[in-house]
Amino acid sequence: MAAPRASWDHAYEKGLVDIMLDHNNPIYRGQNGWTAEGWTRITNAFNQKFPLAHFTKQQIQEKDKDLKGNYKAVRNSRKQSGTGWDDTLCMIIAEPVIWDKLIKDNLRVKKFRSKPFMLFKSLATLHEGSIASGDLNFVSIPQVDLTSDAISPMDSSTNDLNYISSTNVDDGMSSSDLQGQGASRRDEPEATTSTNSEQKGALPVKKRKQSQIAVVLEDYMDFRKKQSAKLVDELKESKQDDIFSIGNCVAALEPMEDLSVAEKAKALRLFKCPMNREIFINTKDSNLRLYWLKEEISEM
Repeated sequence: MAAPRASWDHAYEKGLVDIMLDHNNPIYRGQNGWTAEGWTRITNAFNQKFPLAHFTKQQIQEKDKDLKGNYKAVRNSRKQSGTGWDDTLCMIIAEPVIWDKLIKDNLRVKKFRSKPFMLFKSLATLHEGSIASGDLNFVSIPQVDLTSDAISPMDSSTNDLNYISSTNVDDGMSSSDLQGQGASRRDEPEATTSTNSEQKGALPVKKRKQSQIAVVLEDYMDFRKKQSAKLVDELKESKQDDIFSIGNCVAALEPMEDLSVAEKAKALRLFKCPMNREIFINTKDSNLRLYWLKEEISEM
């Protein structure tokens, strides 16, 4: 008896891709794909994250195959002449006649004509430089410009990232130089076997570019976090200043019946000092507040 068909939604799909990215290392993923332990861990992690799903390892594997098929279809469609890419919407932009040709070439891409493919970037990260089997055999994704896709919402960092990308390519390390270093890279998990010597040389350069981009993005996010924290602190200080404003002090002073008009007028002079205003507002006991005011007024 066949297992019931799994019901997937975007949250499940995104959760699966995130979990696979967390396990995307040589321990769980070899040159020929995910290991048995990798699939077991991914399946367990997914069902822990989504306890109502109860998906089997086979259902997880089928969804992975489906997502890779969607990713390859969109990736290849982006290569075609006359197509564009809206990075915000994560959608292919093309005239109707171009869309007709894209759909004719690959029917799978039809569903992305009217809906975004929000997982494209994550899947690009997951499969970049990997060697898939069967009809998904590809080594790299030349049309996926990681520098532009990764930083398009962050225009302020674009120049820095472009500089890093260009210097990594022009730093004097040619493909032949990198091939000569092949023996020293055998123990590195990033070095992936490819179908020709040129690809062997290209992968380390690509991964170096990604590493540099990640560093810049991390610095940018730290900068933005510090900016946000500073803004929050400033807003808190501003809110505190509002609480101890002269207006609030006057509003609290006027209803006090145990002070004469003359005493209230003198009390107003006390409120020129921020410390006096803070003491006055923070004193919640009405008798203590009145006594403090009279003492201060008598010393004036």
